Amino acid sequence: MKTKTFLWGVTIIGLTVGFSSLAMGGQEKVRTSPEPSALPAQSALSLKKVRQAPKASVDTSLVRIVDDQLGLSSKISEPLYQPPRRGAPGGRVGGGTRGPSPGLPLLYALVPDHVAVTANEQPPLVWYLSKATALPLEFTVLEGSGVVPILEVPLSSPAEAGIHMLSLGEYDLKFEQGKTYQWFVSLIPDPARRSKDIIAGGLLEVMSLPENIAEAVRQATPQEATRILARAGFWYDAIGAISQEIQAHATDRDLHDLRAALLEQVDLNTVAQVDRQTGM
Repeated sequence: MKTKTFLWGVTIIGLTVGFSSLAMGGQEKVRTSPEPSALPAQSALSLKKVRQAPKASVDTSLVRIVDDQLGLSSKISEPLYQPPRRGAPGGRVGGGTRGPSPGLPLLYALVPDHVAVTANEQPPLVWYLSKATALPLEFTVLEGSGVVPILEVPLSSPAEAGIHMLSLGEYDLKFEQGKTYQWFVSLIPDPARRSKDIIAGGLLEVMSLPENIAEAVRQATPQEATRILARAGFWYDAIGAISQEIQAHATDRDLHDLRAALLEQVDLNTVAQVDRQTGM
């Protein structure tokens, strides 16, 4: 346990420095370096994952992909997401980081590059895997700048390609207002060398949803609710609302277009284009 805590300490110091650098420099630029980050962790717990029905594996190398910092023309042109004023830059980890082998998938956390907010004490956490893998995956949650995880569980494997959604409702874990949380999904190519992990994650805070916004959401369709929540700055609730609706209506192209437009608002253009072209 002492060794594991020490490794977490080293890892979190590195992630904290990375967040600080992004806060000073602004929007994160997608890295194409072969050297990924590391989050050494092990657990005997199991995690049930909420996801869409299995689909054929789609590798982003087969789809015309552009760099996440380049703009794409969107079918939905109106501004969707308005970041909260309290959101500081530097909240996204990973995003296209490749592992030591070109055959490894890309991993993205579908979050903005700042501390995003939610009104849900158990918000849906959405992430993307570029192609199916049988490699181990791990989900980790930290509170604030802590080094000891408050949740650390393996994800089910093999994992299908596409957009996935983690539900914290399966666990006795609720996020509290006034605290910042970090969450990560790690792909583990070599369990004996956790420095080779591919990591994607983000930061979040819980804040109250204004009553007028909450009432509007209650009376809205899922598409309308997505727009209302996004314009109010509640990223996790907006991406969760549209992703849950897509789970129920996976072939509805308008739903995929709306989610893609939302992703483009936070420079996740690679995933947006895949969502539009393949309906992942």
